[in-house]
Amino acid sequence: MQTKKHRSFELPDKVLTSLPTGAVKDTVEQLGRRIAHGEFKTGAVFPKEDELVDELGVSRTVVREAIKVLCGKGLIRTARRYGSRVCPFDDWNLLDPDVIRWHDPNGPLASRLYAEATELRLIFEPEAAALAAINANREQRETILAAAQSLHPQDDDPEWIGADYAFHATILEASGNLMLSQLESLIYAVLVFSYSAGRKSTPEEQIVRRDHIGVAEAIIEGNADLSRTRMRNMLMMNKLVSEKISAA
Repeated sequence: MQTKKHRSFELPDKVLTSLPTGAVKDTVEQLGRRIAHGEFKTGAVFPKEDELVDELGVSRTVVREAIKVLCGKGLIRTARRYGSRVCPFDDWNLLDPDVIRWHDPNGPLASRLYAEATELRLIFEPEAAALAAINANREQRETILAAAQSLHPQDDDPEWIGADYAFHATILEASGNLMLSQLESLIYAVLVFSYSAGRKSTPEEQIVRRDHIGVAEAIIEGNADLSRTRMRNMLMMNKLVSEKISAA
C-alpha cells in the first residue's frame, strides 16, 4: 500500500469535554492541579468556600460548581458534618484524562501512573489492533502506517507526539468498537503525560518506531493475530521502560 511521504501530524488541541467553560473551568484546573501535586494532602480538610472565594477572586457560585466537578472526579468528598476533604489517591478517577494530566510528570506518582496506564493499555490495545486489521478502511490503514513511519525518536520534532497519538487513536477508531474509540482521550492524556516526563528520550524508544511500523504492516495485511501480538510486544517494551524508571 502506498502512503503519502512526509505527511504532517499535529497533536490536536483536544478539549476534554468533562470540564465546564469559563471561570469554573479555570478554577477546576487550578484546584485539580494543586490537589494532584500534593498541595492539599489526602484526608485533609479542603479550604472553605469563603477562603477560596477570597484567594481565587471568583464568586461563590464558581467555587461551588468547581467543587462539584472535583467531587465527580473523586478528588474531593463533601459532607455537612465535616465540610470537604481530599479523598485518598485510590478513590480518584484515574481513568479521567483530566486527573492524569493534572499530575506532575516528575512527581512521585508519575512512574506509578505511567506503569498502571501501560498495564491497562495492554488489556485493550492489542485487541483493538486485531479488530482494526479486520475492520479498518483504506484511509485508516494508510493513516496508521504513515503515522508509524513519521516517528523519529532521535529528532526534537514536535510532530512526533502528534504522530504517536494519530497512530493509536486511529487504531481505536478503526476497531469499529464505539467504546474502544472513546478511549482516545485516555490515550491522549497518557501520551502527553509520558512525553512531559521525558520518556521519549529513553534508549528503548529507538526501537519503538520499528515496532509501530510492524503493527501498522500487520493491520494493512489484515492479519489480526499478528497485529495483536505485535501491539502487545510493543506495549510490553513500554512496561519494561516504566519498570526501569521506577527502579531508578
